[in-house]
Amino acid sequence: MKTVNVVAAIICDDYKKKTKIFATQRGYGDFKDGWEFPGGKIEVGETPEEALVREIREELGTEIEVHELIDVIDYDYETCHLHMNCYWATVTGGEIKLLEHEAAKWLERSTLWSVDWLPADLSLIPKIGEKMIDKNVEYYDENADSFFEGSVGADMSQSRDKFVSYLPKNARVLDAGCGSGRDSKAFLDLGFDVISFDASKEMCKRASEYIGREVRNMRFEDMSFANEFDGIWASATLLHVPMTELPGIMKKMNEALNNGGIMYASFKYGDGTKMRGERKFSDFNEETVVPLFENAGFRILSNEVGNDNRPGRESEMWVEVIATKATF
Repeated sequence: MKTVNVVAAIICDDYKKKTKIFATQRGYGDFKDGWEFPGGKIEVGETPEEALVREIREELGTEIEVHELIDVIDYDYETCHLHMNCYWATVTGGEIKLLEHEAAKWLERSTLWSVDWLPADLSLIPKIGEKMIDKNVEYYDENADSFFEGSVGADMSQSRDKFVSYLPKNARVLDAGCGSGRDSKAFLDLGFDVISFDASKEMCKRASEYIGREVRNMRFEDMSFANEFDGIWASATLLHVPMTELPGIMKKMNEALNNGGIMYASFKYGDGTKMRGERKFSDFNEETVVPLFENAGFRILSNEVGNDNRPGRESEMWVEVIATKATF
């Protein structure tokens, strides 16, 4: 099989603090409409770095600085073996223009999986994601102390009691995005077997100390549980998952539950994607939240709108849903 030597540029917004990367959609050939990282073939006499600078100039009409090698991908397509050197890069001059591709997007860490990547490029995504910064998570890392103090004392007992009323004795509960650990501690005090996780390393540290046991540092997309829990508690956590990613995450939640398992989730009341300060939120109301659950295989048991429990924020509204894993 013929080997084709190519280079690819993973163009980021900032080399030291990567929050976005640039993806392009093919407008021609066998893989038309597939998403990839821009680049192309290495010509005779070129180094990979020289080839990448030339290819980006030809494809995007801009100048780049090539940084470190991320990985070398070897992938067998039907017609050739692709040997692809993949480099971090940043734009140094000129406005990006789509001279060959039909579309392009800047993707954040949370939206890396939102496009239909070509197979060779897809294999690089996990490694890229590890090096990128999620602004929402960064916010909680930087404000961990104030967020812990502001949330650990919030009275969620009414919502917890309603959730608990559906659970069996000695239930196994997943606190998905546990924040301060407030609710994990309450469930532990009830004698439940609790697994807690959060995407923020700093919040994990504080929650671990508060509840006296390990809180896992992981993200929703890292979940791989299958039929393991009687209940999932996702209080004010899924609201940071982008709208395009939520259906997939909800299916992961469903898969993590035992048959007939119970899930609680809350979202800020509203409709669509909203920016509040530095953070991005996915808002729902009592109507728009229904298909989110039902399409993921849940049957809704309770769907209510209520006020924020934190002092001084009583005017803020939330939609709270309790649902069960549907059995067919």
